Amino acid sequence: MALEHRGILRLGYIRAGLNDPRLEKSRRFYKEVIGMLETTLEGGRTYLRCWHEPHQFSLVIEETPENQLIEIGFEVRDQLDLDRITARVSGQDIEVESAGANTALNGLGPSIAFKIPGGQRLRLYYHMQQPGYVTGYSSPDWNVPKLLRGKPAPLFLVHCGITSPNPAETIAFLTDVLEFGVAEKILTDDGHSTLSALLFRSAHGCGHDLAVFPGEAGKLHHIAFNQEDETEILQSGTYLREDGVKIDIYGPTRQSYGKTFSLHFFDDCGIRNELCAGGRLNELHPEFMPVNWTEANLAKALSYFDNNMNEGFLTPSI
Repeated sequence: MALEHRGILRLGYIRAGLNDPRLEKSRRFYKEVIGMLETTLEGGRTYLRCWHEPHQFSLVIEETPENQLIEIGFEVRDQLDLDRITARVSGQDIEVESAGANTALNGLGPSIAFKIPGGQRLRLYYHMQQPGYVTGYSSPDWNVPKLLRGKPAPLFLVHCGITSPNPAETIAFLTDVLEFGVAEKILTDDGHSTLSALLFRSAHGCGHDLAVFPGEAGKLHHIAFNQEDETEILQSGTYLREDGVKIDIYGPTRQSYGKTFSLHFFDDCGIRNELCAGGRLNELHPEFMPVNWTEANLAKALSYFDNNMNEGFLTPSI
């Protein structure tokens, strides 16, 4: 009998609201500049996915009066998981909302939603419509589709970053209640407080599903997509520069915190995006040990080649 991995299985999607009339800037950026595929456009909302993702969407953007993170979606196995997590979250005196299939978002199964300490809303769901890989399932070539060549065309959504005015409280909730593992963390120099952590439930991609940084409540720090290696990221940086995209001050760099090679940049509405490759192999087992960093090593942790502290990098994007 196959092992049943219970609880949160994977990061499913990011849902953001942007002051972008008719979503003209957002649709152009993520389709024509980044190289994502639009699966659905309905009213003031677009659903997008990467070419190597079988599910219907991994990024949802909708038109709103102000730029905001609406929610982060995580997939669980079934209703049993939703019921169990509902009880655990409710036990923390946090209100949990339930939604039926195709209620919160088209193509999404039954779900629950709640706010975590730190202010972000998470939606946990089971089942998302799955149109399948665009390369098919029968002896696929696994090549970037011709339509997307000459663009970064990332493989899949791999993680996202959020900010919290009390990172230690947020991290404790994510680990104690939602059973995330801690891959790496940044401590104060005295070792008494946790300033940041990289958390994981799945083992794919860059080694973590969620990053928590100190900062404003309820904000999104960045959205990260996976690419195969450093060479591909450097080529993608060339494509982005040619398209006039704003590159963050930490350009292509080895990001020791997380053990990735990364490139950070901004979309036309101010969302910080990341292309990353590599990452530490993490597993949810009792003997797993996190990597610890201290404030004194923060510059090295964020950009090994620069080894200079860029305070602006820690600010949220929306």
